[in-house]
Amino acid sequence: MAERIVNQLRQIELFSALDQDDLEAVAELVHEERYPRGELVFKQGEIGRACYAVQSGELRVLRINPDGVEQEVRRLTAGDFIGESSLLLGEPHDATVEVVQDAVLFTIHRADFNRLVAERPSILDDLKMSSEVERRRRAPRYNWQEPDEVVVFVLRKHVVVLLRHLLLPGLSLFVILAAYFFLIGSTGTIGLVLGGVVAAVPLLFGLYHVIDHLNDKYILTNRRVIHDEHVYLIYRSRVGAPLNNIQSIQQVQEGMLARSFGFGDLLIETAGEPGGVVTFRQIPDPTVVQKRIFRQRERVEAQARAEERAAIQDALHRRLGEDSRGREPASDQEASSEQDGRFEWPSWIVGPLRAVGYFFPALRYEEGDTITWRKHWVALLGPIWKPMAAIGLVTLVAAWFLTRNGDRLTVLLSYGILLMFLVPWWLWIFEDWQNDIYQVTSSRIIDIEQLPFGLREERREASLGMIQNVSLRVPGLIGRILGYGSVTIETAGAGAFTFDMVKNPERVQSEIFRRMERFAEHERQKRARRRRDELLDWFTVYDQMRHPEARRQGGPILPSSQRGDASDTSSR
Repeated sequence: MAERIVNQLRQIELFSALDQDDLEAVAELVHEERYPRGELVFKQGEIGRACYAVQSGELRVLRINPDGVEQEVRRLTAGDFIGESSLLLGEPHDATVEVVQDAVLFTIHRADFNRLVAERPSILDDLKMSSEVERRRRAPRYNWQEPDEVVVFVLRKHVVVLLRHLLLPGLSLFVILAAYFFLIGSTGTIGLVLGGVVAAVPLLFGLYHVIDHLNDKYILTNRRVIHDEHVYLIYRSRVGAPLNNIQSIQQVQEGMLARSFGFGDLLIETAGEPGGVVTFRQIPDPTVVQKRIFRQRERVEAQARAEERAAIQDALHRRLGEDSRGREPASDQEASSEQDGRFEWPSWIVGPLRAVGYFFPALRYEEGDTITWRKHWVALLGPIWKPMAAIGLVTLVAAWFLTRNGDRLTVLLSYGILLMFLVPWWLWIFEDWQNDIYQVTSSRIIDIEQLPFGLREERREASLGMIQNVSLRVPGLIGRILGYGSVTIETAGAGAFTFDMVKNPERVQSEIFRRMERFAEHERQKRARRRRDELLDWFTVYDQMRHPEARRQGGPILPSSQRGDASDTSSR
């Protein structure tokens, strides 16, 4: 059996270059699974968790396009192999595989394969992956990516753009070197030092352009487009938009240089305001990139349609009385019992801790499904240094007078009166900083600006469904060191929301993207349920019109197959 599996693996292109030991190690992961006719191996849109080699039987590959039309795109028979990207990347399936004739499949699960690769890293080097899978697997992984988010490509500006920027520092360096060699005989060591100092200027300028070119990235994942720009020591920004928000992509090629070398701009317009644009500037082969973005967006739309179709089928199965197995969620009683078992601090400890915590508030905290951010401490230092300096100065003057053996009562009374004005000033500024908060819930983003002591509150809200793109900006080296920046959320109709000077803006942006995706998925499910209910109502009314006798007798409207069985039983 083991030898047969090894021989089978050797016939598969992906594993054909593995040596005997590695093939035997992979063969130990193989499971033989049997699928009866009509069963689904996997559905379109499901996360890929395995690869499959067909041993016997016949299967068909069905794909639902973005318009909701299901088409058969391929037939699988003995010797065929599917699931390379599922095994190596864990991407969602692009199609549904249904068994036409009883089939036997050799299956390798992704989790088992990853454990083997961790033990034998050389296996990855010997796999004969397709070029697309290999490119995606070697793509970098960023800290803002979701666990199941895969980078499709990372682009930078065309190399000609970099060479154009290096032209001026290159010419300057040439002139400096020419002048140096011309004057070296008369200036000696002084000329050598002076030439080196002068030549360092264009060299550093050119190095800056190279670093800036490498730090400016355009990224496409299976969920969104991202423009990540990092101007060294000055600022960092990241602008992104979900793929399902893309409305159109305009291609612009300006100048003879761009047309000659095949680079240009892509203006990726999102739904809503005209300003909702993610720009890929001066990238190579913009036409090819445009097609790849559209292709990825179509995959997202097709997966959504496939999920809706599957949900409709499940609803019809339930309505027709077929079993719909699934694990029931935990009851409210169990959840409440778990909550009741949590440890609670006594009130005599909680009270003082809350009083102290008032002066050291968290810059980020979660309550239920709401995440709240405050501005960074840096935003407090600017306005609060004046009352702090005044309090410090008054305290030093009072201490100096007390050491002079004067009228201490007068000094303390004057000091207390001054503090009666300075401390409220300090508290006002501190409370004003603490009361400006930004929130994201499961359905909304909220910007709250409140004057101290509850005098006035301004509150702006927008649905997560109105967000078109989210960008961040880190202001230079100080922002990078202290870890703060601004996140701008462009919405359709409600204007822009700016979460100003928040801590770890990359994480804030990722949290908003994550909530947007959950909200969008929830809204898709709601719309799908509404459409399913409407369809089921149509079927019910249609069945009642076809069989009015069941309605008149007050009995249930059964499926036709069950009605046939019931009539046969009654006749017998």
